[in-house]
Amino acid sequence: MTLLDANALLSLLLGQPAEKQVSSLLRRGNCAIPAACLAEVVDALVRTHGIEPVSVSERLGALIDEVLAVLPMDQRTAWRAGELRAAHYHRTDAALSLADCLLLAAAGADDEIATSDSAVIVAAGTLGVGIVPLPNAKGQMPER
Repeated sequence: MTLLDANALLSLLLGQPAEKQVSSLLRRGNCAIPAACLAEVVDALVRTHGIEPVSVSERLGALIDEVLAVLPMDQRTAWRAGELRAAHYHRTDAALSLADCLLLAAAGADDEIATSDSAVIVAAGTLGVGIVPLPNAKGQMPER
């Protein structure tokens, strides 16, 4: 399964540089987003980009209904995410959010994470999780 981080889905919805790659991943199928990352997407679209919640719901609803599964957070995943953040977070060198850690915790041995976040890429590499690197909103590829 390919897990999308919040920035990947935002890129698709906002027409940013990774839009075509994310669209291709969704067409390929077997994609999901953890609920915490979905919450980040909604927050960014409404608060940062000023999109009305009804419009956000319409945009995301179609994707979720058709091609993107939303992974719930259970106790095991939450616990693992807390452990991952404690082990990998550093304010200046590895600014992993809790949502990033939930994304990492949700990834299984055969999964991959689509992201433009260098801190997620480094942590995923340490954990042996596959990565689909995406350009960020400025079109720059993440450092590894």
